[in-house]
Amino acid sequence: MSDPAAARIPLAERMPSLLDGRRLGLATAALAVLALLLWLAALQLPDGQLHVAFLDIGQGDAIFITAPDGRQVLVDGGPSPTQLAEALGQQMPFWDHSIDLVVLTHPDDDHMMGLIPLFDRYRVAQALTGRETLSAEEALFWRQAVEAAGVPLAVAEQGMQIALGGEAWLEVLHPGAALLCAAAAADNNCSVVLRLVHGETAFLLTGDLEAAGEQALLASGQPLAAQVLKVSHHGSGGGTTSEFLQAVAPHIAVIQVGSNNRFGHPASETLERLAAAGVQVLRTDQQGTIEIISNGRQLRVRTAKHPPQG
Repeated sequence: MSDPAAARIPLAERMPSLLDGRRLGLATAALAVLALLLWLAALQLPDGQLHVAFLDIGQGDAIFITAPDGRQVLVDGGPSPTQLAEALGQQMPFWDHSIDLVVLTHPDDDHMMGLIPLFDRYRVAQALTGRETLSAEEALFWRQAVEAAGVPLAVAEQGMQIALGGEAWLEVLHPGAALLCAAAAADNNCSVVLRLVHGETAFLLTGDLEAAGEQALLASGQPLAAQVLKVSHHGSGGGTTSEFLQAVAPHIAVIQVGSNNRFGHPASETLERLAAAGVQVLRTDQQGTIEIISNGRQLRVRTAKHPPQG
């Protein structure tokens, strides 16, 4: 039975204890939120490994690289600013609104359009693209966005190296043949090709390179070997030739492609060549975002959905 005397205590006398309890509850809740934020922040600190995320942004390319020391590189941005923003939100710490380097491999909409508003949303330290993009009419809005944001723009040239820290660096392998890139409608074969190296591991990022561009790379005598090959042009039949595959000798091939796309990508002949070479194929239309992590010696794969077979 309750004490009748306690029930008769005036509300004014009980208010301090009620307020103290409420303040204690709010303080406890605030501490819990702070602890959660600190925990999330700790999870997203650099871990000394190289993370390469092939983003699921539909029918297009967007690759987000986190170097061992935390530096970040975005290679292409896909066709949709909305999809790119959502995908980056899943890869970057919630407080992070800066990117160290943005690379546009060539000015096709499915590589470029997602990047145009990026320079308003993120502080970008440096941009890099091929010489063709500097004059291509279709890249005008991209160039204007870079200029308006005050981002330095460099031209990618064969032989260029970009240190990323932690035994990681980018090598520009292509374009290097001026005559090839002077040809009409040669933008795919003028794609900026990057080789990302971390210790004993390497990734070859080929943009939309086709057979002629692959031949130029083979003739250049540059090192092409890589455990991971980003299959060019979304698996189109016009690239990923058997000779090129033999030179690269990848263990894993990643195809960035949209579900039920109107181009029929990836082409059956490309998939057959990859199978004949014994390469494990991962596809963003099947596995979602594909993240490959290197410790400098070994690779491990994480996928957003449907773990790869084998």
